[in-house]
Amino acid sequence: MKFEKFTEAHIPIYYEWRNNEQVAIYDQSEFLRPRSYEEIEVWAQRLVDGFTYLVTVNDKPIGVCSLMNVDTRNRHAELSIVIGDSNYWSRGYGTKILRRLIKFGFEGLNLRRLYLHVFEFNTRAIGLYEKLGFRQEGRLRDMVYRAGRYHDVRVYGLHEDDWSR
Repeated sequence: MKFEKFTEAHIPIYYEWRNNEQVAIYDQSEFLRPRSYEEIEVWAQRLVDGFTYLVTVNDKPIGVCSLMNVDTRNRHAELSIVIGDSNYWSRGYGTKILRRLIKFGFEGLNLRRLYLHVFEFNTRAIGLYEKLGFRQEGRLRDMVYRAGRYHDVRVYGLHEDDWSR
């Protein structure tokens, strides 16, 4: 498994994942409808400019991971992961990717706290986050509408002191 800085060259695969309904259901509402390449290209510029990495397995792109909203003064950042190729779901890649991203956040960027948001129906991701030591810190009630009903968004955090290397 390799990590490489996300660049403009990676936008076409990101575009494909973001217009895949199976992937988009777990992400921000703006990806629930098909988006034009130009829309994705504009949105993805924040990935190009930030701490975002394309993850490959045997040179095949499988996903992206990011530390976003990095606040070096207060030493925290928001963590994000998308495994865009569903053939790689539930095979341990999420755990490996997050462990490396957490290590980079705490050791590479000297952060104190990482946090994330996850839809309550994404039980696979919640299990992963809790396995890695994230604790639920809050709940945003009825924040997302999927499959004919509203769902909560859970807020999870991981402090450097609670991280088991």
